[in-house]
Amino acid sequence: MNDPNPSDLPPPFHNIPGLSNFRDIGGWPIATPPSSNTNPDALTPAPPPQYRVRHHILHRSADPTLLPLSSQKTLSSAPYNISTIFDIRSIPQLKRAGGAYDFSSHGIERVWLPVFGEEEYTPEKAGLRYVQYSADGTEGIVGAFEEILRAGGATFAHILLDANAVEVVDGEGKDRACLLQCTTGNNRSGAFIAVLLSLLGVSPSHIAHEYSLSAVGLAATRAQSVERLLKNAAFVAAVGDQAPYRAERMLGARPESVIAMLEMVERRWGGAEGYVRGVCGLEVWEVERVRRVMVEKVEGDG
Repeated sequence: MNDPNPSDLPPPFHNIPGLSNFRDIGGWPIATPPSSNTNPDALTPAPPPQYRVRHHILHRSADPTLLPLSSQKTLSSAPYNISTIFDIRSIPQLKRAGGAYDFSSHGIERVWLPVFGEEEYTPEKAGLRYVQYSADGTEGIVGAFEEILRAGGATFAHILLDANAVEVVDGEGKDRACLLQCTTGNNRSGAFIAVLLSLLGVSPSHIAHEYSLSAVGLAATRAQSVERLLKNAAFVAAVGDQAPYRAERMLGARPESVIAMLEMVERRWGGAEGYVRGVCGLEVWEVERVRRVMVEKVEGDG
């Protein structure tokens, strides 16, 4: 069976030539937005209206390093209006990709916020991470997700505060949106997006489905990604003669992985808000602003 052409992918994907796994995280349903406000007098006794994550605030994708000029222009123009790209890759990955990119000629600022420092990419540490990502079951990948979340507190705080410092006009971000990217837009981006959606009140089943969409978004470039992994000496040394199978597994986006991750977040930090406040350092009012900006009422409900 042939891999799908990116231009044939259904919403929430958008076709940007040269960019894999590009999608808006908006649109996911929320039954009742959570709140940090524990004052019972502030609660509304009426049945809650239906809500959803607001579109055109935050997008996610794989590495945009090789984007042609026409695609850079498309990203910075309506309806996307991308003005900031958060690049959360580490130095060794930047080197393998040919270095950092510069889209400033189209009004797009690259903000480099690596989750892991260069010291975390010794052959031993990189090998352990490869084993975790490609392991059977969920224990290994949840361990990798936990490491991402622990190391990425400052990174994710910056993204949350910057991406939500927008003016909402007519229900959408006004002339400014952000893009979060790692190498494939799958695991580091996926862990953060999952916690953010949980913070906003999206159900675990919908979060797991959103995460699993990366398998679709990366299908067209899957063969090249597997080939790249099989040429990575640290990966092959870590997984041994199972390298082809482990490469395929590492590039997956299994919904049970993110369900298990959310359960871990609940155990470790008391849920998404506990993580965002305890590890990322956001104040209550900052959490509430994130929710206010990123959640909207569905018209016609309530």
